[in-house]
Amino acid sequence: MKRSLFYKALYPLSLIIMISFIGGCTNNRGQTEETEQTPAPAKVILKVVQSLMSPKRTAELERLIEQFEADNPGIAIELISPNYDTADADILTMLEQNQEVDIVEVRDITAHAMAEKGLLMSLEKYISGWSNYMLLSENARLMARAVADITYYIPSSLYQVQLYYRKDWFDAKALQVPETWEQLFFVSKQLTKPEIEQYGYAFRGGRGAANPLSAIIQDYNGNNVNADDSMFNLDGSTIFEGERAAEALELYRKIYVETSHPASIDWGFHEQVQAFTDGKAAILIQDTDVIPSIQDKLSRNHWATAPLPAGPEGVSHFNVGAAGWGIALQSKHKNEAWAFISYLSSLERNRDFADAAGVISIYSDALDEEKYSTGTYAPYKLMANDPIRYQGVKRPTHYTNYGVYFEEAAVIGRKYLQDTVSTESILDHFNDFWLKQKELEGD
Repeated sequence: MKRSLFYKALYPLSLIIMISFIGGCTNNRGQTEETEQTPAPAKVILKVVQSLMSPKRTAELERLIEQFEADNPGIAIELISPNYDTADADILTMLEQNQEVDIVEVRDITAHAMAEKGLLMSLEKYISGWSNYMLLSENARLMARAVADITYYIPSSLYQVQLYYRKDWFDAKALQVPETWEQLFFVSKQLTKPEIEQYGYAFRGGRGAANPLSAIIQDYNGNNVNADDSMFNLDGSTIFEGERAAEALELYRKIYVETSHPASIDWGFHEQVQAFTDGKAAILIQDTDVIPSIQDKLSRNHWATAPLPAGPEGVSHFNVGAAGWGIALQSKHKNEAWAFISYLSSLERNRDFADAAGVISIYSDALDEEKYSTGTYAPYKLMANDPIRYQGVKRPTHYTNYGVYFEEAAVIGRKYLQDTVSTESILDHFNDFWLKQKELEGD
């Protein structure tokens, strides 16, 4: 009887435990199913391809990427760095082959080709709501809208060349800093000692030779050059016509043959800069992004900077170049890509990036900064304050076939430097080339 009562008392308790257990299993299973149905959102991965690499520049970009990822935990950045010498071609291939890429570094010399082929997204809808756009300098906005007056990229850097020279070598021979191309040739001759592999000028005959070749010819055309169409003079003739062009070109070859390292016929950017920092060349004409490299290699009292040399009429021409960030048309994360571009392009972050890369900031008050008043950047302010002598001209990147000229200036220019093509032949070739481009563009 007692046993029967015990079981009767135990039964309700067992039932309660069983119900609790079943309920618990049900709740746990429900929680598991709910967890499986609502996984944590996956991160958006933005693939960013840079073109212009240097150790300090890349390190600063990586630092800014880390900051952005910390502020935007739902987005991760994958930075891709192609080979420097082929980076622009590699980026074009990625875009043309519709590879998974979101943001690419666009340059003033590549923007037209990319936009013409429909490979970049217009940023007009984004900049209409971006308050910083009107704070950008006139040059930055001009470069951004250089293709059909549409913004395809936001510049991160502005580039403008100046002259660098070995102050210790100049002082040892009591030489004056050259103010004209003729003086540059004379001074370079004084400092050329092939027997110890010391040369006067860091010549650039390889990729990028189009820039110095065009510059000296423009300088010899003086005030005649059309600032908005710099392969042409104001009267419609090309800069390659006439005695002045021949004079400039012959001096260009003399500077190579008599004052430059023989191997410089193939030098690009890196070789040219290395020659200066390694003590193989006394004079270099380059953008400010070389300053960090020079500072790493040379003592401050061993080098200095100066304005550009001028032609016979006392006129010197310069281009403002640019590089920045554009969104690939095939990107599946365009809004996130713009978020990253606008993050990099804020005033404070762009200043940090410009300082690390040794370039000019994209904001309008950049030249008012103290660093442009004295020291290595001072020639920029000197040139900006003398617009009669130092005249800015637009690089002809708005022509569809500018890339052809960019390549031919190195290839045909090499033959000219080797004296297998005459002065008359190369001038006739480029004169015909640019007249044809004008005709093709319908101007």
